Amino acid sequence: MPIRLLLVSLLFWLSVSSVQAQDSLRTALRTQLASHLRADTVRVNRLNELAYLVRGDDPKQTVALAQEALALSRKIQYPWGEAMSLYELGIGHDTYRDFHKTLPYLNKSLALFKRLNDRIGMARVLSQIGWFYTQRGDYVLALTHDLQAQRLAEKSGNLKVLSTTTARLATLYITLADYQQGLTVLSSAIQLFERANDQEGICRSLNGFGELYRLQGDFDRAERYYDKAIRLAQALNRPRLAAQAESNLAAAYVAQGNYNEALRTAHRALIVLTKIPETEVVVWTYTVLARAYLKKNQPDSALAYGLRSWQLSRQIGNRESSRDANEILAAVYADQHKYAEAYAAQQKYIAYVDTLSGRNTQQQLALLQYNYGLAEKQTQIALLKKDKALQMAMAQRQRQLLLGALIGIGLVLGVLFLMYRNNRQKQKANAVLQQQKAEIQAQRDQTNQALAELKSTQNQLIQSEKMASLGELTAGIAHEIQNPLNFVNNFSEVSVELVQEVREERKKGPDRDEELEDELLTDLTNNLHKISQHGNRASAIVKGMLEHSRKSTGRKEPTNVNALADEYLRLAYHGLRAKDKTFNATLKTDFDTSLGEVNVISQDIGRVLLNLFTNAFYAVNQRQTVETRHALSLPEPYQPTVMVSTKKIGNQAVVTVSDNGTGIPESVVQKIFQPFFTTKPTGEGTGLGLSLAYDIVTKGHNGTLTVESKEGEGTKFVISLPA
Repeated sequence: MPIRLLLVSLLFWLSVSSVQAQDSLRTALRTQLASHLRADTVRVNRLNELAYLVRGDDPKQTVALAQEALALSRKIQYPWGEAMSLYELGIGHDTYRDFHKTLPYLNKSLALFKRLNDRIGMARVLSQIGWFYTQRGDYVLALTHDLQAQRLAEKSGNLKVLSTTTARLATLYITLADYQQGLTVLSSAIQLFERANDQEGICRSLNGFGELYRLQGDFDRAERYYDKAIRLAQALNRPRLAAQAESNLAAAYVAQGNYNEALRTAHRALIVLTKIPETEVVVWTYTVLARAYLKKNQPDSALAYGLRSWQLSRQIGNRESSRDANEILAAVYADQHKYAEAYAAQQKYIAYVDTLSGRNTQQQLALLQYNYGLAEKQTQIALLKKDKALQMAMAQRQRQLLLGALIGIGLVLGVLFLMYRNNRQKQKANAVLQQQKAEIQAQRDQTNQALAELKSTQNQLIQSEKMASLGELTAGIAHEIQNPLNFVNNFSEVSVELVQEVREERKKGPDRDEELEDELLTDLTNNLHKISQHGNRASAIVKGMLEHSRKSTGRKEPTNVNALADEYLRLAYHGLRAKDKTFNATLKTDFDTSLGEVNVISQDIGRVLLNLFTNAFYAVNQRQTVETRHALSLPEPYQPTVMVSTKKIGNQAVVTVSDNGTGIPESVVQKIFQPFFTTKPTGEGTGLGLSLAYDIVTKGHNGTLTVESKEGEGTKFVISLPA
């Protein structure tokens, strides 16, 4: 026990010494600036150093000091000092919640460091930009910048920069739920902080370990790390760091159902956090409080903190906090029977979930990490190719020497000895060449394996696209099912009123009107029949949705293609209408009644039709948007139209889907069925829909899928299936 107490005392002494050293450095820098007024590089560097040291406690002073350093750097033409001043301004505005100025300053700083070829400076700025995007939920951009920063920091050999970039990369992996990678990188980060004797970095890493285990549900281990972080922050006299860990500890208490302790801990943290510019942590603490009050069945308090979290997260652009706030608000409004507000909050929550962790985002992150690893492998392959070229040059030289020996064999008998020696050298060179060939073959095998992994990833993405078509149906089915439900609700209310009238009539006794009673009972009977009718209609729609959601069996069954095409046409139309109430289009059908049933996999052909209809409605909607802007200059108004027709031609069932939308440029028609090729803007299409449809028709059903299009006039897709 005395040894343990001695170690604790030593840790406390080292921590206090570190804080005192920082405070002494600030005082020393202020004294030097007061005495050194000459406009030179020394003053610029001291201004930037002081701006960095006060960034956490007084970001307004950071901005002021950095602005003075920037003006002085430009005056004396000191580009490195200018780059550091821009970097400090970016940090200061980010901490001071003036976010729209953060990225412009950081990008200017990055450009200057690149011009100076300063790896340490570039790593610093790239890591800060990655942290900016991490806080706002732009994880693809965050990972891109963090990986670049990590690579530059490793090459620079600067321990302080490397520890910071490693810690931020670990935080991002934890946010992306890649806990194994997060644990590995965070363990490296805390070792680097210990080597640099950076006590604040160690404190933040301990807090990071707490978050890692909290998100995995290991609350005992999470609480131990939070407790270590809090005690170290208190020893460092850093209430801000202690409050951050307490806020996360409160979230762990909520997850375990210890709501009273969660509220006490969160409120204690909030008192500290609201006094300093820690907006992101304040938003998170509001969310923790709201969730705790919701679990304690105190909806008024939950609503108040939920609204604070939602409003503040929107101001700072933090998508993750906005997502959590809307999830809580939806639950509170639903508990208060405010269904309209609950539905709106739920829709916002779903939108943020899709933005932060949607399939497209996950695909981009997976490809980004794969390409990062592939780039390193390609660099190794390039070095091997260079070695191979050197070996080939050596072999060529040996062949030239051998040829010279053969020419001189008749002149001098001594050339025989030379030939023998050259032959031995050639054998040695061949042995070396064979060894190099074996190494190159091994590298080629590794490259082929990497390509196989890429193909496997692509196949997984295509399978995900198959199942994603269920989401396209949701909006249309919701609209379709709403009509029979409205009828059921309306007739139910009327039936209740009719029953009440019958009861009131019977209370009149001998004076009651039996004819009126019979009329009321007849109306009641009719209403019940209508309720049953529309209830069956809703049940049929739900049954159809469940059948579509089931995994395809892969077996072909006789299917009414006319009915299938008509159903998916209307579901696709109502799906777009659910997203955009202003959109209207004319639907035309021309079905060949003699077509009969066709042997197909109905779920797969349904996905093909849904994709073609969705693209058709997208095209006419785009054209309507453009022509609405120029409506005054057009001879007649544009009418969006989508048509589907079926026809039996010989032993083929032909389905034609056409529209009068924007059309497809001739230059890209040949690429339309290629995987990952899309004409839609970034974020609106994956480029897998038509590729998947083409495979289903041609490979799955031995049919054909062709396209005819004229830009500005419309597009026609023709499906031909064996009847």
